[in-house]
Amino acid sequence: MGIAVAALAIGAAAVWFVERSPSGPTAHAGATASGAPVDGGASVSPKPPASSPPGGPSGTPSASTGSPAGGAHETVRDPDGFTIAVPAGWAREASGSGVFYRSPDRASLLQVFRVSEAELSPLQAVQGASTDLRARTPGYEEIRVGPVPGSDDAAELVYEYDSAETHGRRRGVERVSRTPDGGKWAVLTAGPAADWAVTQQHHAAALAAFRPGG
Repeated sequence: MGIAVAALAIGAAAVWFVERSPSGPTAHAGATASGAPVDGGASVSPKPPASSPPGGPSGTPSASTGSPAGGAHETVRDPDGFTIAVPAGWAREASGSGVFYRSPDRASLLQVFRVSEAELSPLQAVQGASTDLRARTPGYEEIRVGPVPGSDDAAELVYEYDSAETHGRRRGVERVSRTPDGGKWAVLTAGPAADWAVTQQHHAAALAAFRPGG
C-alpha cells in the first residue's frame, strides 16, 4: 500500500500516512509506514474491512497457549503470509489496509500489515503514524514513541483516542519491525484503555509468535 499511516484502533485498524482512513482512526494495516487503528474500519484505507464468518480465526490454527489475564491464544498461519498468535474466539477480517483479528464485542483488535515505504526506518514509520493520527483522530494522545530497547530494527508507538466501539478511550500499541529479508511489518494491538494490561498481553503473545512467510 502507499503511504498509509495506521488508522486509530477506534473501530478497526490504523490508517497509514495517506491511505489509511476509513472511518475514524484505524490501525495501520498493510499500508505504509505506521499504523494505528480507528473506529469504523481497518487501517486507513478508504473501504471497510471485509469480515470473515464469526466464530474464530480463519487462518490455520497450529497451537494454543494461555495467559492468566489475557486468556488463551491460538497460533495461526494467516492466508496473507504470516504466522501470529491471536486470542481464542477473535474473528478475522481483511481489507486493503491489512488483516485484522477482532474480539466478539469489537472493542479490541489486532492488526497486521506490511509497511510499503522502503525509505522509512521503523522509527520514522511510527513517528509518521503518530503525526497523521494526531491530525485526524478525535481525542488522539501520543503516550510514547521510540525505538524498542535492545533493538536497532524495531520501534513502537503507544497512543489513545476516543472510540465509539469501546464507549470511551481506546489505547493501542503499534510495533514496526524490520524482517531478515529487509522488509518491514507492523503489528498493532488495541483495546479499552482500562484493560491496558490485557492488551499488552495480547500484543506480547502476537509478537512472540509472529513470523513473516507463514
